[in-house]
Amino acid sequence: MSKTMPASPHEEAGTVAFCYRHPDTETGLRCNRCNKPICTKCAIRTDVGFRCPDCVRQQQDKFYTGGRLDYVIAIVIALPLSLIAAAVFTFIIAGIGFFSWIISFIAAPAAGGLIAEAVRRAVGRRRSRHLNSVVAACLVLGVAPFLLIMLLGGNWFGLIVPGILLFFGVGTIMARLR
Repeated sequence: MSKTMPASPHEEAGTVAFCYRHPDTETGLRCNRCNKPICTKCAIRTDVGFRCPDCVRQQQDKFYTGGRLDYVIAIVIALPLSLIAAAVFTFIIAGIGFFSWIISFIAAPAAGGLIAEAVRRAVGRRRSRHLNSVVAACLVLGVAPFLLIMLLGGNWFGLIVPGILLFFGVGTIMARLR
C-alpha cells in the first residue's frame, strides 16, 4: 500500500488515503471544504458535512474579534472583582451560619455573572478564544488566598462558602464568556 493522497474523490477507487493528522490511519473520508483525508477521530460533523479541525478552526476564527489587549483588560477587571467577591463570601456570607450555604448557592452564580459581564463590557463585547479561561483563572486566583487563610486558621467549615463561589462562579464565567 502506498501513502498517496488523491487530489479528488473521483480518482480510481484502488488508492488508499491516510489521515493528514494521523498518518498511520487509513480513511475514505475527506473534508468537504479542503478535501484533505480525515479519519473518524478528526472529522467534525457540521450541517454541510464533515470538516477537518483546521477548517472548523478557521471558520470559528471569524467570530473572534478580540485581541491580546483584551486579555490584559480582563485581568485588570476580573482579578480585583474576584478578590472583592472572595472577601465578601469568606468574611460576610460565611459568618451568617447555616443559611450561608443556601445564600452561597444563589449568590455564587450571580457573582460569577457580574464578573463576566463587567469583563464583557470592558472589552467592548469583543469575543476572544480564551477570554473565559483567563477570567475563570482570575476568580481562582482571587479565591485562593482566602481559602489559604481558612486552611491556616483551622476553619475547615470556612472552606465551604468560598468553595461554592469557586465552583459555581467558574462555571458561570465559562458559560457567559463562551
